[in-house]
Amino acid sequence: MNARKWLQSSGMKLGTIVTIDHAAIVEIARLAGFDWLWIDGEHGRFDEVSAATACAVNSGGPPTFVRLPDRSATSIKRFLDVGCDGIILPQVSSAADADDIARAALYPPRGERSVGIARAQGYGSRFEECLHSQDYAIVVQIESATGVRNAEAIVGHAAVDAVIIGPYDLSGSLGIPGKVDAPQVVESIAKIQAICKEAGKPCGIFAATAEKASMYAKSGFDLIAVGMDCSILLGGYEAMRARIVGGLKADRDMREDLRPT
Repeated sequence: MNARKWLQSSGMKLGTIVTIDHAAIVEIARLAGFDWLWIDGEHGRFDEVSAATACAVNSGGPPTFVRLPDRSATSIKRFLDVGCDGIILPQVSSAADADDIARAALYPPRGERSVGIARAQGYGSRFEECLHSQDYAIVVQIESATGVRNAEAIVGHAAVDAVIIGPYDLSGSLGIPGKVDAPQVVESIAKIQAICKEAGKPCGIFAATAEKASMYAKSGFDLIAVGMDCSILLGGYEAMRARIVGGLKADRDMREDLRPT
C-alpha cells in the first residue's frame, strides 16, 4: 500500500502502541480492529529483527508504523529496510532535524539513503520500484517547546508527511511534566494542529485513555494512538481482579448483615 496516500485519505484513523516485541501481541492488536499500529522501538523492546517480524505478521492488515529509537542515519536506513509502511521520528525540533531525516530516509537524488536488499525491497523482487518511488511515510514527532516554536518550518518541510504530537514529553519540556491538560500544553497542541491544517498535513497525537482519545477525535485530529499494550494488559488484569475481589467482599458483607444478632 502507499502509506503517504493513506495518510491523506479522509477520516480519523485510530491506532494503538505496541511495545512488547512478540508476534502474538502484534496479532492481537491487529485483530482488535485498529486502523493502524504503532510499533515502538524508542521506549518499547523492538529492534530491526522484531520490527520486521511485526510488519510481516501485520502484512495485509492495517498500516504498520515503526517509531525509531533515535533519528540517526543508521537507525533510519535499518528500520526502513524492515518494510514498514512508515517511520516515526521522535524529538524533531527544527527544520535542520527534518533535513537530516530527509537525507537519510530518501534515495538519491532527493536524499542520500544507501541501497540495500531486505524485506522492504521484497528481498530484491521490488528493488527497481523502491528506488524510483516512495510509498513509505515519514512522520515526525513534535514534543518540545523548541519544536513548537519551529513548528511551521517542520510541518512545511517537503519530506514530512505527517506530524504526531507527544503531549507528555511536551509537558515536560514546558516545565510541567505529566500535566497534559495545563493551558500551556493545550495551547501548544492547538498551535501545532492549526499549522498542520493550514499546510494540509495530517496531525496526530497520543492519548493515554479512551476518554482522551474521544476528546482528540472531536477536536479534529487525523491520527490518534490510544494506549499501549503493557498498560492495557495491566489495566485489564487489575479490573478483573478488582471485580472478583469486590464481589467476594460484597458477598461477605451480605452474609455478615444477614447473621442473627
